[in-house]
Amino acid sequence: MFEWLRRVFRPSEGGQRQRVFETLDDLNAEVRGGSPIATTQVLGILKLRSGTLMLGDPMYVPDLEVPNLVATRLEISASLWRYPSGAELVTALSLRADGGLGNGCRRKIGELGIDSAKLVVADKADIEEHWMDTGNDRIGVILTIPDDFVLRTLTKRFKLKTHRVDAVRAEVIGPVSESLAEEIEDYLKSNPRYERYPRGGFFVQTNNSFERANFMAREWGFIPIGKSETPLMFVCGTGRGDGVYDLECEFVGEAPRVLSVTFIED
Repeated sequence: MFEWLRRVFRPSEGGQRQRVFETLDDLNAEVRGGSPIATTQVLGILKLRSGTLMLGDPMYVPDLEVPNLVATRLEISASLWRYPSGAELVTALSLRADGGLGNGCRRKIGELGIDSAKLVVADKADIEEHWMDTGNDRIGVILTIPDDFVLRTLTKRFKLKTHRVDAVRAEVIGPVSESLAEEIEDYLKSNPRYERYPRGGFFVQTNNSFERANFMAREWGFIPIGKSETPLMFVCGTGRGDGVYDLECEFVGEAPRVLSVTFIED
């Protein structure tokens, strides 16, 4: 419910940052039925074929590459905060190559910069061959933060029929043509008033690979990278949202065996 807070409000360092985290945690507990229970769960298996793993924000895939994986499968498990309502937050991830063990000594091998409150994990060859920059849909999205002024204006001016999706966005009913999208965007650009809204308050979502990962409603899942049902990428929320997170690894010789990233320190 507070996904938009995790994205648009980035606290400063130190005490203010911690206060924001505590407020966000309190809000989550209030709307999700109470305080969460910490648990650990195996989420599933990701197939590997190239020996190189890609990780990163869906806007910047690949942000980080991990080569020399001598494995055909990656077991993905997570530490979770599970709320009484059934909602979850991923607080940490563990990626285990073929279910094997590392040397027990973890060291940092890189950093993950997150700006979309989401992390993508996938095989390098699958990303390179199947990642789509443009999907098949043309969904008109009108943002309703910090208010619904853009929604009211565009609905009246262009006689749009819309429906509210959540607290931060509405969608135009039916596909938006390229000519209509261009007309709307030109209108918004002509008035400086709309500059205070993210992306001018309107964009067309084609459900390309980025958008399907970025707007995934669940906290984690295995979803197709491209147009076919396979190959898959793993996508999850990053705890409280945006930030820079350390990627640590245990090795066997030169081969990575266990990768781990912590989003929230319990």
